Amino acid sequence: MNLPQVARLMAGFATFFTLAQLPPLLMALWEEPTGTVDSRAGILASMVVGALVTTLLFLGGRRAKGQIYRKEAIAIAGLSWFLASMLGAIPFQWSGLLRDPIDAVFETASGLTTCGATVLGSGPNCAIVDTPASLLLWRAMTQWIGGIGIVLVFVSLLPAMGVTAKNLLASESVGVGTDSYQPRAVAKARTIASIYVVLTLACTLLLILIGGYSLLDALCHAFTAMATGGYSTRASVAEFHSLGGEIVLVVFMFLAGCSFALMAANWRAGWRALPRFARSGEFRVYLIVTVGVVAAIMISLVRAGQPIGTALRQALFNGVSVLTSTGYATADFHAWPAMATVVLFCAMFVGGCSGSTAGGIKQVRLLVVMKLLAYSIRHFVRPKSVERIKLDNEVLPAAVISSVLAVVLLWFVCVVFGGILATFDERMNFVSALSASASMMGSCGPALTLVEPASVSAAILEGATATTLANTPNVGPMGGYGDLRGWTKLVFTFQMVLGRLELLTLLALFTPSFWRR
Repeated sequence: MNLPQVARLMAGFATFFTLAQLPPLLMALWEEPTGTVDSRAGILASMVVGALVTTLLFLGGRRAKGQIYRKEAIAIAGLSWFLASMLGAIPFQWSGLLRDPIDAVFETASGLTTCGATVLGSGPNCAIVDTPASLLLWRAMTQWIGGIGIVLVFVSLLPAMGVTAKNLLASESVGVGTDSYQPRAVAKARTIASIYVVLTLACTLLLILIGGYSLLDALCHAFTAMATGGYSTRASVAEFHSLGGEIVLVVFMFLAGCSFALMAANWRAGWRALPRFARSGEFRVYLIVTVGVVAAIMISLVRAGQPIGTALRQALFNGVSVLTSTGYATADFHAWPAMATVVLFCAMFVGGCSGSTAGGIKQVRLLVVMKLLAYSIRHFVRPKSVERIKLDNEVLPAAVISSVLAVVLLWFVCVVFGGILATFDERMNFVSALSASASMMGSCGPALTLVEPASVSAAILEGATATTLANTPNVGPMGGYGDLRGWTKLVFTFQMVLGRLELLTLLALFTPSFWRR
């Protein structure tokens, strides 16, 4: 393990993350301190600490030589998320917004992992609408930075550091793909970053023109929609009362759930690239699953008494939001009928395409598992038949299929184990513990919990907020995680990072053999 090289690259990342706080700082300078919250003090303190950490890491890696190999890449990919969570939490705590350091770390980790779970508006913490604009901007920026990937952000800067970026870029996610359509790592990173920025600007402009959002609201929602993060400047997107805004967000959430790697490979083709997307097996499954989720939810809501138009609007927005792990909400969907909630719970697991900002198991793994199941049935009928499992006309090696199955199995194990740990918090029931664990692993944010039957009808037909069972924290779309025990939030924080790095990268850091030479 070349620790000086790791320290050197981490110094570059800490520099970037510290300088990224300049826009919120400039906004904070124009704000008056609100009550006990002083955003200027919090952001300035964070930048000072960030500069100190950068200096220490630079001194530790100033004599680093050599390339980045697999171990160094994994270490940087894993450690960068923890470092960012610590640095990014300082503005929230030192400003006085979140006095509990665990809450501050939870909020920041939720942003960087694009999970979208929040402690604001719950427990002892103030409501989102009472949060200073500069901290709302920083909160949204953490998701935008996390969406493009901390590793992807500074992998583009590696040529200036004289190192190779290929291993670092590959270490952030464990996907299914071949090198046949992937450009070189640095060129790929820059192309993806360009696409990400262009789509963010387009979303901002359309939210202003069509949705009627203010500049700050449009910018924050564009940041969090493209990151599939879900942090809003209101308690609910429904508070904007903008059908146009919801349509814009649905379009860009869906785009953010598509593969940015595939977009980068076909960027120069323009509109001619659409047939190539249609030929991608993963994209076709993603489109079919999206339509199926929306249709199932709409049918469930219509059967519950909602008008077809309202049911379609709520099913489309909330269904796409949960499937892409964005976490926006326009309704208190944990009070919806059983069919709709089961579909949403399953959508938390699936997520978007590989190479997207969405969380979840990813559509490509779902596709591989489906192909394997179909192959197993055919092979059972004709045991002497010879057949290869293919993805987009390319034969999948047995090692890739084994890796996919291992990740999927490990994913479910982590969800169940996290749910078991959450039940030690005596206020969490079985449904809320398991769904919250799935939501953290899938980077979704809102979870499901049990509600009072008497409040269900008003939640479905009138858009009211359902009442949870007595002594049960509301971790649903209209609630937050501020009422949970501190250790429960730490467990969920670990799950956020674990799910964002797709299990293996983070778990490798906890194996003794990883740190041996």
